[in-house]
Amino acid sequence: MRKSKNLTPFYVGSFSVFLVFAIVSIAVFFHYNRLAIQQNAQDTITTSVDREQSHFETVIDLQYKFLEGLASYLGENEELITDESLQLLKDVAGSSSLDMLALFTRSGDAYYSSGSTSNVVDREYFLTCRDEGVNTLSSPIESKVDGETRVVLCVPIFSAEDGETVIGVLGGSYSISSLGDMLSNSLYGGSGQFLIVTQEGSVISRSGQELFGDYELSTGDSLFTLYKSFRSVEITVTEWIEEFGSASTNLIKLNAIEESYYCYYEPLEISDWMLCYIVSVDDAHASYGEFTQNETLLFQVLAAGLLVMVLVIVIVTFRKQRNLVHFAETDALTGVSNKKTTEEYIKLWLADEACFSTQVFIMMDIDLFKKINDRYGHAVGDAVLGAVGEGLREIFRETDIIGRLGGDEFCVFMKNATPEAAVEKADAICQMVRSIQIKGQPDLTVSCSIGVSLFPQHAKNFMDLYKKADKALYISKNSGRDQYTLYDIRTME
Repeated sequence: MRKSKNLTPFYVGSFSVFLVFAIVSIAVFFHYNRLAIQQNAQDTITTSVDREQSHFETVIDLQYKFLEGLASYLGENEELITDESLQLLKDVAGSSSLDMLALFTRSGDAYYSSGSTSNVVDREYFLTCRDEGVNTLSSPIESKVDGETRVVLCVPIFSAEDGETVIGVLGGSYSISSLGDMLSNSLYGGSGQFLIVTQEGSVISRSGQELFGDYELSTGDSLFTLYKSFRSVEITVTEWIEEFGSASTNLIKLNAIEESYYCYYEPLEISDWMLCYIVSVDDAHASYGEFTQNETLLFQVLAAGLLVMVLVIVIVTFRKQRNLVHFAETDALTGVSNKKTTEEYIKLWLADEACFSTQVFIMMDIDLFKKINDRYGHAVGDAVLGAVGEGLREIFRETDIIGRLGGDEFCVFMKNATPEAAVEKADAICQMVRSIQIKGQPDLTVSCSIGVSLFPQHAKNFMDLYKKADKALYISKNSGRDQYTLYDIRTME
């Protein structure tokens, strides 16, 4: 009688081969998933810093326009320094976001909105503005009035007779701390740090949390001193210094003993300064952590057996792929599209043949949201954000694109709409936000500021549409908040 062939070694071998294949396949999958998470985090950082750079430059540009308008008025007077002009300086200073205003004669005599006087003929920013007739932005200097470190914006005052002769200079100053306040630092819950740095590496201003312990940077310190605290940096300190000197843009990784950091820097076009953002890699990857935590579970399931393993692989792979797609497109807290997905959908629509009439872009953020978090806690702040997301979905059509740009900032893109509908919906948003009530917080009041721009009336592409709405939003915030502003080419260009 012929003995039956023992198939046990075959099954064991087949199972072993399959198990090894499954483990290797999943390991490769998670490896590339980690690479995707890293790339997504880096893309988020660069996009967000680009936005902060644009916002910062917009704010400075608006301050220049404010000073130029006042300088044009002052230049029409026969005498530059009069009781009337000095009183005007004091009156205007109270409504300006600049810390202090000053009127300079050609000889350098300075008359400040605070009532103080001095002479700045030895200041480089003054001489450049006076002699070359161009707007200037100073490096950080110690004020001759109060001794505080400031940066000064200057515009020339031209004679009304010929429009070319510089008869004086008008200046406005920011304290170093005020510069940092212009950067919202809402990315990753504010866990990172923004730095405004000279091309020589000297820190001008900073905003955000302390990151480096004993190596923490302060105003006046050199950014390059951080190099000694890291065991691994993707470029040498010499290359780093050269990149700053040539105003290059780059994202590098800094590896310390206990933690690693992303460091992204790019030039500010308004001066020879650099904008630098540093954040912990763990914080940047934290929002993707839910997916990677399942690795251990999947490998444990593999050991349970061939049939169970096949079933688990099919189910888990399907679920995780679905979750990954959903996570990549949706903001988990508010239920609306995330920033990257929102931008992609809008750009695709603008290139679509069905985009045939007026398109409306609405940008909004919650007024004084940081104070809500500070006073009531982040749980209440998250509840407010969730209520805003829900309210926006109720107000707008399913075909409209609703997104969260980050922090407390949202946007809505209305397809094939009208300017009248834009104003109506902006008002509806304001009313909706005012009506938000959070359980257990009867004294909580919420409002929002809104900026609206139109395609193609105001812009020819998404980035211009975004900048115009952001400029209108800034006007709403600067005019007292809790309101909306429709971009006006005549007054805001």
